[in-house]
Amino acid sequence: MSKVKEAIEEMIEESYLLGLSEDEIRQDFKRFIDTCFHVVQENVKDRDVISQLAESLAREQTCILIADREESGTESVAMETNSKDEREAFAEKVARRKRQILRTIASYDPSLVRLIDAQRFQGDCQEPERPRFKKPSFTFKWSRNWEEWRLQLLKIGYASTIVIIILIIYLGFIQQ
Repeated sequence: MSKVKEAIEEMIEESYLLGLSEDEIRQDFKRFIDTCFHVVQENVKDRDVISQLAESLAREQTCILIADREESGTESVAMETNSKDEREAFAEKVARRKRQILRTIASYDPSLVRLIDAQRFQGDCQEPERPRFKKPSFTFKWSRNWEEWRLQLLKIGYASTIVIIILIIYLGFIQQ
């Protein structure tokens, strides 16, 4: 079951990476490595484990950089389909490396993987700054408690319904 789950997660990661350009894939992988390193630094107390995991992360980042330099050194004008196949292969390789890194970290502590996933999927967007409105200068108190207003309106509605029902019953007795 675990191997099936790993394969599915790798396919999901690969399909996400296929939507990116090669530069964006490299940036995503660098952010992934940085996130892993940050989570390991914050949550692991054993210095030997930190150094082993940091060495593994640095090795993975170096492998991508070396592959990047080799590709840029031997790069020639290629057809669009060849470039697309190279990008797909690169995305598959990066997805496989990401999963391998997560398996390595999970062998030490599976809760670190959950922390890494939570941090990397929380999003990079920042909350926009909203304008602040000044309170009115006159003495009327603005109530922002809508729950209180809703309850008051419900009470008025119930009371008016009861008054109407009593009025209908009274008019019914008067006609007889």
